[in-house]
Amino acid sequence: MCGVLCVAGLVAGIVYLYLAQVLFDPERFAGRAAASLTQPRIARVVAEQAADQIIVHRRDLTAYRPLLLGTLEYVVASSPVRAVVRRAAREAHAKLISSSGNDILFTVGDLGVVLSHALEAYPEIAARIPARLQVVLGKVEDYPWAKHLRRAMRLGSQLRVRAAAGLGLGVLAGAVGVLLARRRDRYLLRLGLGLALTAFAVAGLARFGGDAAALLTRTTTGADLVSGLWPVFLGPLAIQLLILGGLGIVLIAAVTSLLERIEPAVLLHSVVGRLAQRRLSARWELLRGLLFVAAGFLVLTHPLGSLLVLAIVGGSLLLYEGIQELFVTAVRFAPRMEASMAPARQGGRRSPPAAVLVVGALTVILIAAGAVWIAQRSTSDAPVAAVVDACNGHPHLCEKRLNEVVFATTHNSMAAADIADWMFPNQERGIRTQLADGVRGFLIDVHYGVPVGDRVKTLLDDEEAARAKYEQSLGQEGVEAALRIRDRLVGGDEGDRDVYLGHGFCELGATRFVSWLEALHEFLVANPGEVVILVIQDEGVAPADIARCFAESGLEALVYWGAVSPPWPTLREMVDRDERVVVFAENDAEGVPWYHLAAGVIQETPYRFRDPSEFSNAPNRGGSTGSLLLLNHWIETAPAPKPANAQIVNAHDFLLARARACQQERGLLPNLVAVDFYRTGDLLRVVATLNGVAEAGGESLP
Repeated sequence: MCGVLCVAGLVAGIVYLYLAQVLFDPERFAGRAAASLTQPRIARVVAEQAADQIIVHRRDLTAYRPLLLGTLEYVVASSPVRAVVRRAAREAHAKLISSSGNDILFTVGDLGVVLSHALEAYPEIAARIPARLQVVLGKVEDYPWAKHLRRAMRLGSQLRVRAAAGLGLGVLAGAVGVLLARRRDRYLLRLGLGLALTAFAVAGLARFGGDAAALLTRTTTGADLVSGLWPVFLGPLAIQLLILGGLGIVLIAAVTSLLERIEPAVLLHSVVGRLAQRRLSARWELLRGLLFVAAGFLVLTHPLGSLLVLAIVGGSLLLYEGIQELFVTAVRFAPRMEASMAPARQGGRRSPPAAVLVVGALTVILIAAGAVWIAQRSTSDAPVAAVVDACNGHPHLCEKRLNEVVFATTHNSMAAADIADWMFPNQERGIRTQLADGVRGFLIDVHYGVPVGDRVKTLLDDEEAARAKYEQSLGQEGVEAALRIRDRLVGGDEGDRDVYLGHGFCELGATRFVSWLEALHEFLVANPGEVVILVIQDEGVAPADIARCFAESGLEALVYWGAVSPPWPTLREMVDRDERVVVFAENDAEGVPWYHLAAGVIQETPYRFRDPSEFSNAPNRGGSTGSLLLLNHWIETAPAPKPANAQIVNAHDFLLARARACQQERGLLPNLVAVDFYRTGDLLRVVATLNGVAEAGGESLP
C-alpha cells in the first residue's frame, strides 16, 4: 500500500506542478497558445473560423473564400499572427481565471491587418478586409472540454498546493514503506518497477494522448483543437515523467545489483520467445494476434511516434544496463570497506554490509540528481519558440536593454513633403515610409483642431500668446502665413473637434492623430519584432484625449506599461510582452499609467542651431539625470527647413563624429538621434554603426 501511495503521490505531484505553471502563468499560457499555430490542425481551425467571419462582415467576398482560406492557412503560423494570438491569449487567460470568462473563450484581433498585407497581390480583395476585425475562435458552450480547462485554470493556485502535497505524500509513503517492509529489497524492487511503468505510461499519455482525446469530442473543429493543442500544452510534461521513470530504473538497478544480476538482453530474448511461441491456447493466440494487429496499425499510421517509443524503450534498457554496471563495479570495492569497518563492529552493533552502503549512497546521489533535474524543468519549463528572431531588424539587438539601443529618429515626424498641402515639411516621407525605411523614434506635436473645408483650424486658448510662442520656431513669416490661412477659414462650416498633428498651427498642415496612430499600429502588427519610442509635444492636449486616440487606433494594446527607469527591459522582453511602444509627453501625462513625462527620463541636447559650427552637447531640457538621451541634430531655418543643410549635417562622418562626442561628453549612448530630412545623408547607417550591427559602409536611401 505504501508503495502504491508513493508512486501515485510522485506522479500526481509532478503532473499538478506542471499544470499549475503552464495553465496558471499567463506568459507561459500565451506562449504555448502562439506556438500551437505551428500545428497544421490548429492552423486550419483558425483559418476556417477567420475566413467565415470575414465573409459574415463582407458578404461580397463569398466567392473568394478559397483564396482567403488558402492565404490564412499560409500566414497563420507567421510571426505577426503568432504575436497577435499571444496577445489575445493573455486577454483570454485573464477572463478564463475570472468570473468574466463564461462566454468568450478566445478572441483574436488584428488578423485583418495581417491578411491585408498578405493579399497585397490582390488589392481589390485586400481593400475589403476589415482592418479591425475581431475573430471569435470559440465559446465555452461550444466545447464541453473547455469548461474543464477553465475550471483547472481557476484552480491554478490550488494545483500548486496539491502538487506539494502529492510530492510530500509520495516521499513520506515511500519512506514508511521502507521502514515497515520485511524484505526491503523486494519492496524497493516493486517500488522501482511501479514507478518506472506508471511514469512511462503517463508520459506516453502526455505525448500521444491527443488523438485519443480528440475522438471524444463532438465536432470536427473540437477534435482538431484537442489534437493540436494537446502536444503543445501537455507534450513537454512527458520529459519530466520520463525523468521520474528513470529514477524508478535507478531503484531497480540498485536492488538487482545486490541480488542476482538481470541481463536485459536475456530478458528481452525471453519475452520475444514467449511472444513467438506457437503452442498456446486459442484464447492467448487470439489475444496475441489482436496485439500484433494493433501494434502494426500504430506503426503504419504513426511511424515517427513508433520510432520515438522504440527509442525510449531502447534508451531505458541502456540506462538500466549502465546504472547496474556502475553499481556492480562499485560493489567490487565493498570488501575493502568491509575490512576498514571491522573495528567498528567489535562493539556488538552490526553495521550494514558495505555493498549495501555503497549502492545506497550511489542510489541517493542519482535520485537526488534526478529530483533536481525535475525541479529545474518544472521551474524553467520547456522553452517555447520565440515569436521573432530579430528586434528592430537585428538579432543582436534583442538582448540589449532599451537604454542600450539607438533609435533612428525624425524631428517633426508628421511634417512630410509627400503629404498634400503640408507647408514647411521637415521630412521627405510620411509615417508609413519612415517605418519601412527603419525610423523607430518619432518627435511629434499635437493640437486640438476642427476641420473647416479642406483645412484644419487650430483651437487656440490665446492667439496672441500662441503667435509669440510659435514665432520662435516658425519665424514671423511662418506665423503670418498660418494666420492668413486662418483668416480665410472664418465663417466656414466647422466639423467636430479632434486631436491633430501639426507644427504650431494646423493651418500649415495637419494629420488626424488617430489616423497617424493607425498607420503605426498596422506596421507594428505586421512586424512583431519592432520597438518604437514616441515623444509627444502636447500643446494643451489633455492626457485623456491622448489615451482616447491610442484606444481608437488600436495602438493602446501595444504600449509599454513598465517602469521608465533602469533596469530597462531588453527588446526581447518588450517583444515577448507585446509592449513595444514607449510613449512620452513633454508637458502633461497625468492620469494615464503608460504615458510618461519625458522630464527626468530623457536627457537632451540643445536644438536651436543656425550653423553646424554651433552644435553643442550641453544639457538642455530634462536635466542630466535621465537614463535616455536625445541628440537633437538639425539646422533651424525658419520657416522652411532646408535639405541642403541636412546633406551636410546628416553626412556619415559628420553625424557619427557628433554622436560619438555626445556619448563621451554626456556619458550616455544617444538613444534618439533626431534629424530633419532623414533620407538625406546617412542617418540609418550611423545608427546601425552605433548599435554595433553594421560596418560603416553600405548605401544611403534612394
